[in-house]
Amino acid sequence: MLFLAQSESNSLNFSSESLYIEQFIEHIVEEFQATDGEAHKLLFESYFADAVMTDPRPLRQIVANLISNAIKYSPTGSEVYVTLDNSGEQYTLTVQDHGIGIPEKDQARLFSAFQRGSNVGAVSGTGLGLVIVQQAVDLLGGSVHLESQVGVGTTITVHIPITAGGG
Repeated sequence: MLFLAQSESNSLNFSSESLYIEQFIEHIVEEFQATDGEAHKLLFESYFADAVMTDPRPLRQIVANLISNAIKYSPTGSEVYVTLDNSGEQYTLTVQDHGIGIPEKDQARLFSAFQRGSNVGAVSGTGLGLVIVQQAVDLLGGSVHLESQVGVGTTITVHIPITAGGG
């Protein structure tokens, strides 16, 4: 919530530093696996081990919110895939689950505050996770793309410049 408030008030101080992105994301995946126990299997694959210039705070928000959502909306025992890759001047983070999926009619509005899929049932949530992801991606000068099908799962792909400026 603090990140969202600071982002909306333009009071976030962007602090770019050299970061080995593979290790950074792998550590976040390991944190979630330790917390989730054996309820889900988190699988991390990386094809990009270089350092990038970025602010780790919004990057952590992106990775953590995407993994949290994938776990939250996936059945116990399912797998969540986290992939890191690069193409040219950007790196790509993909989080894919085999969860409940998001109805097509709900997908566009999920990046607005307090909006959730109409099929979430009793799964608790605030409807802020993807808003935070979008604002963090914007801060890093990137883009986010969502693909989902009800009953099949959701894939969210984030593209961020290798040298992310405070934009």
